Amino acid sequence: MIYYYKHINTPIGQMTAVVNNHALIQLSFTDSNHYQTVISQLSKQADLKQVSFHPIIDKLAFELEGYFHGDVKSFKTPVHFTIGTPFQHQVWHALYQLPFGTGTTYSQIAQHIQKPKSVRAVSTAIGQNPLSIIVPCHRVLRKDGQLGGFNSGLHRKKALLKMEGVQHA
Repeated sequence: MIYYYKHINTPIGQMTAVVNNHALIQLSFTDSNHYQTVISQLSKQADLKQVSFHPIIDKLAFELEGYFHGDVKSFKTPVHFTIGTPFQHQVWHALYQLPFGTGTTYSQIAQHIQKPKSVRAVSTAIGQNPLSIIVPCHRVLRKDGQLGGFNSGLHRKKALLKMEGVQHA
């Protein structure tokens, strides 16, 4: 099996998109905390081949450009989770449903997935999100409205929230 990847430049840093034949399976900033871990996990599943053209990646790049210009509010690029546990998938699916311009909290995500006592585990799962921006973990705030963490850097989380108009403390 082969996964294809390409680097995409955005206004807030370089990202790497990885796809299989059907969907986007990874999108992260190349300097994020978990970038090498995710790439390593994916390379155990398939050979990674850098490409200059791929229809799914090119569609994603077009959507990202529109997103950063304020024209795209939701992504149509198909996604698939190939790494992670069933619990992480549950958390990531809940995040995927968060509308543009809205914020939520770790505890609200835990309640949404019907595991209200799993706030810490939800936080950990969010921190390991393999599809940055598309699965909008940047929209998750602490209960007190503070930013909390972001594996791609708080400067990026602030920029994304500001661009989307999400208020935080």
